[in-house]
Amino acid sequence: MNNAPDPPPILAIVYSDGLAADRFISDLGYRIRDAGIAVAGIVQHNKFIRDRTKCNMEVEELGSETVLQLSEDRGKEARGCRLDRGALAEAAALLSASLENGPEIVILNKFGKLEAEGRGLRDALADAVQLGMPIVVGVPYRNIEQWRIFAEGLAEECPIDSSRLHEWLLQHGLNVDREAIGTVAMANSASID
Repeated sequence: MNNAPDPPPILAIVYSDGLAADRFISDLGYRIRDAGIAVAGIVQHNKFIRDRTKCNMEVEELGSETVLQLSEDRGKEARGCRLDRGALAEAAALLSASLENGPEIVILNKFGKLEAEGRGLRDALADAVQLGMPIVVGVPYRNIEQWRIFAEGLAEECPIDSSRLHEWLLQHGLNVDREAIGTVAMANSASID
């Protein structure tokens, strides 16, 4: 008889460097998908454009491999939010459709400002929780209190460079090569320095 407690259904990767977290979580999603594990989720790619202060953001839904442009091009002098809310709604719909396929794991790049406000991908995330799917989600420190209210004790938290990620995946029956996870963490910590 196994008396070990069940691991929390959600692992929050808590971070302060958003660009490093985007790379880490997208690399993690690709390595899990490449390992033949059925995955759904949203990961973000940042593309830097010469003479622009902010990068262009794309997201990919891991199950369908659909890529969407998430930031609006408002010119190099534009200020303020460049998020295309229509594209984010489309990403949420793609994620919801992927959840219907019964993935083994869900990966979300960010519990961002919109999710903290009750919008964005929050409903799709709640659906994954209701379906009992293991979830890895990036959570910036600035949103940690809203995250904790949302997660209601269902999440474990660890820093981006923690070995806990591999252990958590194994506890959920997801046999992802420790070296592959370590490679993701090392590559991203090297890019942070």
